[in-house]
Amino acid sequence: MTRIHGLFLSLFLLAAPLFAQPVAVIRFDPPDPTPRTAVTAHIHVPNVGCGATGANVTRVGSNISVSLELALIECVAPAPADVTVDLGILPAGVYDVLVSPGMLLSLIAEQELVVREATPPFDVRPNTPGSAVRLIANDIGTPAAVRFGAATAEVISVGPNGILVKEPLLAPGTYDVTIERAGVPVTAIAAYHVPKPAPFRVNEAFYERVLLPVFWSGPGAFGARWETNATLYNGNEYVLTPAHTTVVHIHCPVTTCDSRVPGNADATVTADGSTVAGVVEELPRQATAKIDFGLTIRDRSRDDKDLGTEVPVVRESDLFARTFNLPNFPTDPRYRLTLRLYDLDGSAVFALRIYTNGAPTPAVNQGIALNADAALRNGGFAVIDDLLTKFPQLAGFGPLRVEIDPLARDGARSAWGFITVTNNDTQHVTVISPQ
Repeated sequence: MTRIHGLFLSLFLLAAPLFAQPVAVIRFDPPDPTPRTAVTAHIHVPNVGCGATGANVTRVGSNISVSLELALIECVAPAPADVTVDLGILPAGVYDVLVSPGMLLSLIAEQELVVREATPPFDVRPNTPGSAVRLIANDIGTPAAVRFGAATAEVISVGPNGILVKEPLLAPGTYDVTIERAGVPVTAIAAYHVPKPAPFRVNEAFYERVLLPVFWSGPGAFGARWETNATLYNGNEYVLTPAHTTVVHIHCPVTTCDSRVPGNADATVTADGSTVAGVVEELPRQATAKIDFGLTIRDRSRDDKDLGTEVPVVRESDLFARTFNLPNFPTDPRYRLTLRLYDLDGSAVFALRIYTNGAPTPAVNQGIALNADAALRNGGFAVIDDLLTKFPQLAGFGPLRVEIDPLARDGARSAWGFITVTNNDTQHVTVISPQ
C-alpha cells in the first residue's frame, strides 16, 4: 500500500527524540471478529514520549484512525505505552487501522483488521492458500463464474454440496468470494486471504500463532544427549499449509522437505539443534480446531530406561496477559531447575518473583529481559538455566512458587513460561507449566 511508504518517510523525517523506537504492535480481540462481536485493539508502543493515557478513535469508511493521548509529564527517557481501544461493532469488511502519536501527523503502526460475516452465504475451505478451494453450500448449482475479488477462478468440479475451484493468481490481501448463477451474484465478504511474505506479520483473522516451547537436540550435562520430537496430525480434509516457510519444517519426507501436511495425515520431525528458544508456527486458524500436536524431549543416552517427557504445545488461548504462577518447586540439590519465558509479541521485560515456603514476600524480585529471537518470529525469549545457582538464597527453603508478571501488556495475550526439573542422576525431566 502507498500508505506504507508514507509511514517510512514520516518516521525518517521525525527528528525529535520523542520516538526512539516508534514501531508499535496492534493486537485485535477477538482476532477473528464478526459483526456480532465488538472489537478491542490492544496497542503496545515501546517508546512513545512519556507514555500514553488513552486514545481517540475516528472511523471514515474503511479507515480507522487511532490518535494516542500522550502523557503530559516530564520524563528522563521515552516510556512504553500500552493502550486498549474499543473499536465497537463493525460491519463485515476489511479495515485499515492507523495509529499516530497524539496530534503529530506521522504513523507508528498500521494493521489490517478483517471482520468476516457471521453467517456467510457459503463456506470457503480452506480460506488460505495451499490447496484446491471448496465453496460449500447445499444445492449450489452450476455457476456461471466464481471470482476471488476481480479474478476469475477455474472450476474443477461441481457437486450437490459445493464447488471445487482452483485459486486464481492473487496478490497478498483479503478477498471477497463471489459465485455468479444466472446473472445473480452471491458474495461471501472478506472470505479468502493471501498472506504477505515474511517478515510481514500474518493477519490473525486467518492465522493462529502456535508455540512449540522446546525444539532443540544436542549434548547436555552429565553426558545427556537430548532430542526433541514434534508430531502434528491434520484432521482436516484439505492440505495444511503454514503462512510462511517454517523455521523447522513440520513435514520432511526422505527426498524432499515440505512444510505442508496432507489432510487426515500426520507428520513427525526431529529437531536439528538450531532453535534453542523453541518455534512459533503460524497455522491457518480455520484448520486449528482439527489439528492435534505432540511434543516430547528425551535423553537418548538413557532411552533404555526412560521414554522421555511430554512438553505442552501452547495455543493462542493458553497465552497470558495477566500475572501467572508456577507452584511447588523443590530446592533439593539433586535437581536443577530451568525457567523459560516467552512473549510472542516481541522483546519485553517480565517481573520475576520467587516465594519460599508460602512466605508473603518474595525472596527474589527482579526484572527479566526477554530478547527477540528469530525462531519465535522475533518474539521475546529468556532462560535461566539453573535457578538455585542463579539465586543461592533459595537453597533449602522450598517448596518454591514462581510468579511471572508480564507487566504492562494491557489485555493482549502474548506471555507464557514454564520450568523443567531435571534429575542430575537419571536426567529424567519433569515439566511444570501453568494450567
